[in-house]
Amino acid sequence: MKRDLTNPKAEMHPFVHLHTHTEYSLLDGIAKISELVDKAMADGMLGIAITDHANMYGVAEFLHYVERKNRELGTSFKPIIGCEVYVARRGMAQKGEREDFAGYHLVLLAKNLTGYKNLVKIVSRSWLEGYYGRPRTDHADLERYHEGLICCSACIGGEVAQHILHNDLASAERTAKRYKGIFGEDYYFELHRHKPTVERANHNTYKLEAKVNRHLVQLSRKLGIKLICANDIHFLNEEDAEEHDALLCRNCGRSADDPRRLIFSKQEWLKTTAEMNGLFGDIPEALENTIEIFNKVEHYSIDHAPLLPKPILPEGVDEVEHLARLAFEGAYERFGKPLPAEVKERLKAELKIINRNGYPAYFLMWQEIISAARKLGAQVGPGRGSAACSLVLYCLGITQIDPLRFGLAFSDFFDSERGLPQISCELDEIGRKKVLKWIVERYGEESVANIVSGKKGIHSCGVALCGEDISERVPLAFVESAEYENAVVVTQYGAEQLMRTGVVVLYILSHTALDTIAKCASRVECDIENIPLDDSKTLDLFRQGGVGGVFRAAANEEQPLTFDRLVEAYMCHCSNRAHAICATLLAYRVAYLRVHYPAEYAEACNNRKK
Repeated sequence: MKRDLTNPKAEMHPFVHLHTHTEYSLLDGIAKISELVDKAMADGMLGIAITDHANMYGVAEFLHYVERKNRELGTSFKPIIGCEVYVARRGMAQKGEREDFAGYHLVLLAKNLTGYKNLVKIVSRSWLEGYYGRPRTDHADLERYHEGLICCSACIGGEVAQHILHNDLASAERTAKRYKGIFGEDYYFELHRHKPTVERANHNTYKLEAKVNRHLVQLSRKLGIKLICANDIHFLNEEDAEEHDALLCRNCGRSADDPRRLIFSKQEWLKTTAEMNGLFGDIPEALENTIEIFNKVEHYSIDHAPLLPKPILPEGVDEVEHLARLAFEGAYERFGKPLPAEVKERLKAELKIINRNGYPAYFLMWQEIISAARKLGAQVGPGRGSAACSLVLYCLGITQIDPLRFGLAFSDFFDSERGLPQISCELDEIGRKKVLKWIVERYGEESVANIVSGKKGIHSCGVALCGEDISERVPLAFVESAEYENAVVVTQYGAEQLMRTGVVVLYILSHTALDTIAKCASRVECDIENIPLDDSKTLDLFRQGGVGGVFRAAANEEQPLTFDRLVEAYMCHCSNRAHAICATLLAYRVAYLRVHYPAEYAEACNNRKK
């Protein structure tokens, strides 16, 4: 049936975009996820897929944005998770010939949670195992991880299309049969029509597409493989074509008038349902089959409760009992035996809340990490943020702030509605490196990864940890970093997005003050964690303005200067009182060493600067 485009009452076939590149297609995409979703929703589309080149960096952001929009508008717009992968011509283990560089294009869409997990596996392995010029998968991995996936033949860079363009129709048919053998009724031929309307554009692509389309239609009838249409989106609106073209020039290092440079047809915007009907009204089944794929995709969530590693437990003791035992043992060391009634009741109350929410393993994990840090000789900071509000953490040795002494409420740290409470720590730089190495050895290389930050960067202090193989939950990649000698494995989701997938984010920071303390304390006999907080020499240094910064206001006051007054002066620069106490205590310890061990302190500072 050919649609009469001159008749405004002609039938309009519904359509969804299944081949879409966002700004996370880093070399050639400029469309923001939120803008793509908003435009598709405004057009009345039922959903949209994102299929960035060989990566899933934008998937979590995509899902959570659609979730928020549906909640706000009361809609049921469907996000479809996908990726345009590169299929290695000779297998992804082959990396020696020119033909091994990059690979054929192929679009994969997850139709359920199983498909999502398999897509994560394929994409992760394409980076970690198949990288050669670009991340590459191969037929073996596609067969191994095909369950739950829909496969589309992609653009003219696809395998079937390339055989057609090289006039090898026998190989084109053989390849199509192979993919149908893997994906069955979930394999589709993909048609494109990018006819340029401006002079400075790629005019050759449209001719090649016409040739490919003609043969795909014939193969469709012969092999029973259904057709879909797509527009290979790289930017949002038609008027964005020149901005996109400028990006291509920058990324290729070519000038706009260089005849050898990469140039698109400038038709690759998110076309409306009407525009797609105008392009493919003569092949209505190609429009309708996008809805068939849409209907195959289930509503599912990649969110998951925290997947925590199993703690090391004494024989016959469970997590709840072990946590309580360690907490009370620590309390006896801190407060003596028998425990003051206030301490005992606070401990029991905190443990009850921790157990009710199912987080004993989380607290035990941090106890293991901090205990290991001390054994490795790391200088451990007094704590960070609202974690100082927990008596359990204080008794476990994770923090060094007595919340009862400073009137800190546990509820400021642990709110069941916020989910997993955030614990973090600060270490000296050398100690941090030792602890990160220990974490990999303790929990397994497959369960630990660095975290991506921005586009090709590494989170400065976050570490991803999972109670199972991390690539079962989130896609992985690797990035080059000046901080590391070799490329390092990173998650493709950012820290905030990771925590919704079940992966735990550990914030382990280094602090220059701890470097100074570590170097100085190694030269003197000083129990830095138990120095008196009313030391007159140390307070005099603050009073004289020797520490400076935010403490000057307190130093200039006429009333006697105390540690608590120093805390109040830092408060205006901190998010909460607990963090102000931690930061003040760290500064106080540095000041204590400075006035009591000036020579050793000066030497430590000089060594740190070298």
